[in-house]
Amino acid sequence: MKKNVIENITVTLRKADGVLYPVKDRKDKVMIVLSGSEGGLAHAKKLAKYLQTNGIPALALGYFKTANSVKSLSKIELENIKEAIDWLKQMGYKKIGIEGYSKGAEYAAAAAIAFHELSCVILKTPSWFYSEGMNRKTPSKTSCWSYKGRELPYTPYKTRKLPIIKEIIKNREYNILAINMNKKINPDSIISIEKIKAPILMFSTKMDTIWPSKESCEKLEERLISYNFFYPYKHICFEYMSHMMLEDCEDSIKYFIKSEKRYPKECARERTMMGQECIRWIEEVWQ
Repeated sequence: MKKNVIENITVTLRKADGVLYPVKDRKDKVMIVLSGSEGGLAHAKKLAKYLQTNGIPALALGYFKTANSVKSLSKIELENIKEAIDWLKQMGYKKIGIEGYSKGAEYAAAAAIAFHELSCVILKTPSWFYSEGMNRKTPSKTSCWSYKGRELPYTPYKTRKLPIIKEIIKNREYNILAINMNKKINPDSIISIEKIKAPILMFSTKMDTIWPSKESCEKLEERLISYNFFYPYKHICFEYMSHMMLEDCEDSIKYFIKSEKRYPKECARERTMMGQECIRWIEEVWQ
């Protein structure tokens, strides 16, 4: 259901770029949305557009591979999110939440731990620990994230050369699960999700071919339980949808992911369910 929208606003920050998708006569809530390791703004714009179409303002934020951001997924500053928060406040928005999928979910969690102004958190296919960064297709020997000039602790990849192409050819789909399984987890890199001061909605899938998002969400949920987390939280695990948790996903994904090709109707239905749950969480649970 489309509601009244107004012209989008291009945002240029110190080390990030964005597009604000506003909604007419609505400043009570706004979401910052982050896409994954593909970088750029294309997927973040889709996430933001979906929210806008459903009456929720959203800022699509590109944190690497954009005009003003860094070029690699390495030592990306949490301060980008703080700058976005401050800009949205200047624009008159009252409550600010954050949504991210894949690497963007990892970034969103780190930001929500650091900045308690973020009062709603949605994590799609998150990891339960901070991972090593990437310099193009090579492990960077650095963290993905930094804050106040220091890298966040991270868990490194198992090898210095990632056999991505070999895994894709072997599995006959975009499946790099083996690269992201059985890592020796650095305890300091585990995400302290219990430090977030906001309701948390998490999504995972049994069909994930990038990393084990179901296990990750379960690990995060265990921490919330063990720390008697004060705020509402929920984990939804899907049966068929792939790691690519966009409500508006290109049909071409079926050529890269087997589950998307075998179960197109089921994947479409789950995406609809996911979108509806996101809207419900933002409108009803986030108070």
